[in-house]
Amino acid sequence: MGMPTVIVMPLISQGLKPFLMEGQERPHGVTGNTSPNLHPGQGLRRWPWGRATPIFVGMESEPRGRGGRRLLLAAGLAAVGAGVYAVVIEPGWIEVVRSVEYMPMLRPGAPDLTLVHLSDIHVGSIGRRERRAIGIVNTARPDVIIISGDLVRGGGRPDALESFLSALHARQGKYRVWGNHDYWDGVPTTWGPEVVRRAGFKLLRNSSQTIRHAGGRIVIAGLDDPITGHDSLKLAMARVSRRDACILVTHSPEVVRSLGNWDIDLVLAGHTHGGQVRLPWIGALWVPYGTTDHIDGWFEVDPGVRLHVSRGLGWSWLPVRFLCRPAIDLITLRSGLPPGRVGRKSIIGRS
Repeated sequence: MGMPTVIVMPLISQGLKPFLMEGQERPHGVTGNTSPNLHPGQGLRRWPWGRATPIFVGMESEPRGRGGRRLLLAAGLAAVGAGVYAVVIEPGWIEVVRSVEYMPMLRPGAPDLTLVHLSDIHVGSIGRRERRAIGIVNTARPDVIIISGDLVRGGGRPDALESFLSALHARQGKYRVWGNHDYWDGVPTTWGPEVVRRAGFKLLRNSSQTIRHAGGRIVIAGLDDPITGHDSLKLAMARVSRRDACILVTHSPEVVRSLGNWDIDLVLAGHTHGGQVRLPWIGALWVPYGTTDHIDGWFEVDPGVRLHVSRGLGWSWLPVRFLCRPAIDLITLRSGLPPGRVGRKSIIGRS
């Protein structure tokens, strides 16, 4: 048996719409255009806010229409607020992440080395975010600055990028590699190398540079962008010996799946933006292919090999970040092993 058809007719006295069964011409007890003759237990109930509402048999509260509208309004306001936060506030709200990474290859008792890891800076102009980043980096007085790719977005502006890079200061050197956006915008084959050189950065394209440190030789090997197929780990590691402490810089962390037997102690990468947009209980809505296991932070990828993935400073495609603040990583490289530990671990703090 099918359900009876429901027809809605106006109830003139209150402007409401009672339900009528099929074949019923008017609500029960209604004659002509007069108000309904309500059964005992029915009647008009005046709610605290002063509006009279008909309450029929079995109804313990006011109909839910207004509550639903209020809930919808609240949800809409929350969505607008989250959107404003994601576009206006969080993209410029830089988080400083401090960590201590122990390097067994350095001689015990050697002084610490302060390394700033930046990634995905995507400089389009010098604005509030860029000035804040410059202040954070220079206040840390780093020994070394490393940028793991993606300097520009949308073609970039050579003058803005040079101003930003030139303003960063390090005592023992500044190093960088190219990322996929750099290649997609043609920067490495046009004005990019000259701008990087004038800004005082050493460009590592499947090559390496050595830092003389009291704890021993530290070799920084730079891998050209693997996403666009410009990488050669063999060339990048050609001048690294087993006695060196080796830091491999790459744009994408996916390369850690094929490190082979090369003598690498630490890998620095970016590319993921930490997901850029994260939702509670869900996490990142999207991450680049091959990076789902290494989105953000520290990882043990091989025995004796540590990976650090930066959330990055900028954004790509859309100028939004949500629950994934831009980050500058201040890494203290310390000789030896952590006290009381057999394996290497990082001690991490945030601000």
